[in-house]
Amino acid sequence: MVHHKIVLFALICLVSATTVTNNQGVMDSYVNPGLQSSIDELTQSKIGHMVIDLAEVTMRVTGAVDSLVEGVKAFGRQIEERLNLENTQWEVVESEHNAKVISLSSQANQAEFDINREKKVLNSELIPRLHELDDILLGLKAKQTDNAQSFKEAEAARNTQHDSFVLTTTEFTDALRNIDEALDLLTDLFKSGEVRAAFIEVSDEQKHKVNKALRQVKANTENFGHQYSSFIQALTNLTEGFNFKDRQVLKEMCDFLNSLRLNIFDALTKAYKDEDSQKQQDELRRQQLTAEKAVFDQQYADFYQEREDKTVRISDVETLISTREADLKAYQDRLRTENNNYSANLKIHDDIVSSVQQELAVLAKALQVVQTPPFLDFLNGRIAKA
Repeated sequence: MVHHKIVLFALICLVSATTVTNNQGVMDSYVNPGLQSSIDELTQSKIGHMVIDLAEVTMRVTGAVDSLVEGVKAFGRQIEERLNLENTQWEVVESEHNAKVISLSSQANQAEFDINREKKVLNSELIPRLHELDDILLGLKAKQTDNAQSFKEAEAARNTQHDSFVLTTTEFTDALRNIDEALDLLTDLFKSGEVRAAFIEVSDEQKHKVNKALRQVKANTENFGHQYSSFIQALTNLTEGFNFKDRQVLKEMCDFLNSLRLNIFDALTKAYKDEDSQKQQDELRRQQLTAEKAVFDQQYADFYQEREDKTVRISDVETLISTREADLKAYQDRLRTENNNYSANLKIHDDIVSSVQQELAVLAKALQVVQTPPFLDFLNGRIAKA
């Protein structure tokens, strides 16, 4: 056993120190072409060359190659252990690589999924809704503008109505005052003198006052429009060449003025009723416009706030997409680096395995050769000639 260890140690040392050199010394004394071919093949490697050299040394020392065979076998087992260790270590490396690839691929897939999901939300939901909100806000802004314009128009119409009311009532009131003044003058004339007398005495001053009052009444009624045209015509006929001394004519004049007064008073009453009705309608219109304004303002505020929220949401989604795109690139870069490193390590591993397997094949071939009778005869012949 001790001898086997010595041989094994020598074998290892020779593997470490021996280089493949010309094997002409072996070939000089060897004539078997088949054996020579095997020796030539073995001596192409350091291990094969070493075994052939040790075979002769061992044969010279011990007279046999048994100890060399056992040493080579032990050395082969060490190489196999080294191969097994390499494969075991590679399994760990490969397992770690696969785990990293799975993890990075999963992370990359999740990042890509997140990107596609957020882009779908952005392009099919958020941006279309933002455009829809812009259209809604534009429409509401137009409604608010129309509502404000309606307020102005309603106010202008109400002011016009009120101004007309003030003007009309003022004219009616002036007309009634002038009619009352004329009636007072005519009544005073009618009551003067003998009650049964057909004619009465009228002074120039009285006649002037009556004429002035009647002209004023005529001027008032001319402003009232066509509905009073018959009264205006009658008043004109009565005042032209009128002789206020005729009591019957005075009576007709008073009756006419009373009828005119009643018509104007009715018109004045109607003007006040119309004013109240118009004020009520204006108030209702204002209430309607105010209610509409409140609805439009609230809708605008709500949709504007939604637009602000959507704008913030779009910004957040775009930021998330950018972040996840950066993450995806990082995962892909790391995955690419990991695969490149794995490919480099795999080549190293394959080279090591191939080299070790070649060494084992050479050892197996060497063991086969050194134990053949022709090789033993070859060694004995060399030793005998030495």
